Amino acid sequence: MKQILLFFFTILQPIFLLAQQSYPQNYFRSPVGIPIELAGNFGELRPNHFHAGIDITTHGKEGLSIYAAADGYVSRIKVGPFGYGRVLYITHPNGFVTVYGHCSSFAGKIATYVKTQQYTSENFEGEWFPKPEELPVTQSQVIALSGNTGGSSGPHLHFEIRDAKTEEALNPLLFGMPVKDNVKPTVVALAVYPLRNSQVNGKTDIVRIPLKLENGVYVFANPKDSLRVSGRVGFAIDAFDKENLPTGKNGVYAISLSHNNKTIYHHHLERIPFDKMRYINCVIDYKAKETTNKYWMRSWKFPNNELPIYDTMAGDGTVMFVGDSMHQFRYRVADAYGNVSVVKFKVHGVVSKPISITSVYKPFIQIMRWDTTNVFEEVNLYRFEMPSKSVYDNGEFSTASEKGSKTMFSPILRIGDRYEPMHKASVLWIKANVPPEWQSKALIVEVNPKGGYSSVGGKWEDGGVKTEIKEFGKYAVMIDTVAPISRPANFDLKGKVQTNFTALKSVQFTVGDNLSGLASYRCTIDGKWVLLEYEPKKRLLWYTFDERVAKGKHALLLELTDKCGNTTSYTKDFVR
Repeated sequence: MKQILLFFFTILQPIFLLAQQSYPQNYFRSPVGIPIELAGNFGELRPNHFHAGIDITTHGKEGLSIYAAADGYVSRIKVGPFGYGRVLYITHPNGFVTVYGHCSSFAGKIATYVKTQQYTSENFEGEWFPKPEELPVTQSQVIALSGNTGGSSGPHLHFEIRDAKTEEALNPLLFGMPVKDNVKPTVVALAVYPLRNSQVNGKTDIVRIPLKLENGVYVFANPKDSLRVSGRVGFAIDAFDKENLPTGKNGVYAISLSHNNKTIYHHHLERIPFDKMRYINCVIDYKAKETTNKYWMRSWKFPNNELPIYDTMAGDGTVMFVGDSMHQFRYRVADAYGNVSVVKFKVHGVVSKPISITSVYKPFIQIMRWDTTNVFEEVNLYRFEMPSKSVYDNGEFSTASEKGSKTMFSPILRIGDRYEPMHKASVLWIKANVPPEWQSKALIVEVNPKGGYSSVGGKWEDGGVKTEIKEFGKYAVMIDTVAPISRPANFDLKGKVQTNFTALKSVQFTVGDNLSGLASYRCTIDGKWVLLEYEPKKRLLWYTFDERVAKGKHALLLELTDKCGNTTSYTKDFVR
């Protein structure tokens, strides 16, 4: 078996073995006390980013013990309603940092430290950087309990290993994590993309071909399928990986493509800088992801792609077919444990045939370049400023406008093509007819294809609203003059006034805002600030009673403010 694996590693470049040999094996213990089952692995394809760690399932439960993976000290703690929620960072003496995200709570001295900091700043949200001597930890020490905080979509532990010097995310599976995996990746389908007026099977459309496993190799599922190509094309695949335990579809570690036995493309996911994560949008077929939620992985590279994951690239990875010729191609797809799947297919190069092109009216089109600043504007309508490297290749830019709804103070403006990815935040200004008394409440909303909308913020400036956007799409100006809402979640239920809180462990509020979003929340009892925790997924704010509220009568005040400055308050007298 080892000889077979070594053979595949040799084919897939020595980088696989070298990567594993570069990191300490078995230095880090598992951060959980149950067998590791992956709900997500390193480099997995996610919206606008690669997954920076491994997601360890907790089988729908919260409150499992989380252990320090090795000796070290807590060097960073962050608490917030989004992102990693409650998250710990431990620096280790061997030059690595481990990260533990979506915790429900911290343990021991760490919990005391955090609560002290929160009361000092009078803020639930915060980020702190303890000194090495303040919160030392030993391997296997319980540091937190698992949870579902932040941007988590279900209970699990997000675990990372980072390079302490570069702060790059590293693949934890290269450190000998106890994950059982002798399952080869699954390759679902192959796609061929005609580029620059090329043709595939006589057309300029993308061709997608389902695959099947036959005698240990993936081939066309339908033997009648074939590829007849003229001109330049790029290839892509739809693939995923699984482990021995019954986990979901995870990402693959490496992809290699050879043309007539010569490797023309190879990438592997060993380490990824956080400031390069958004380049995922030029690795995948962005339009396919947006329209079908499928992640097709390209085997060629756009001009604006700074990912350091590529080991081999013949030119930009595309292939030119001229005249009558036969070509052999082979994909090799691997996971981090050396399991390799192979795809074989042939391409028949042919002479292109004339194709009649139907003239289709397009709105006024301009060219946006990837390597320079782009500014597009129409007087008294909009101005759009894109920094250099905001797109991945040169392309077309167009706008169009339509009448907005009665609640909008501008037309609905289409900026570019919503199926084209944007790499950097760009500045959008939209002219708006907003009365002076409401201008401080004005913002820009993104209008989705179904007509719904969500705020992207903004400030009034020069007769319009200015903000930053990260996606092409439809935008308009609205105002938010409605204050946030709050209502009791575990008292005063069904209209019954409850003033005796003796039996309550916490006081909870359901909160929300109609448009701009909640900006701040503050609760005092008898005039003294108390710690409110916030869980946006449940629209819940709560204070857990502690020694700060003694027996007797008390007065509670909850104050909420949204991002347009609208405020509301709730008062309640109660007895403990």
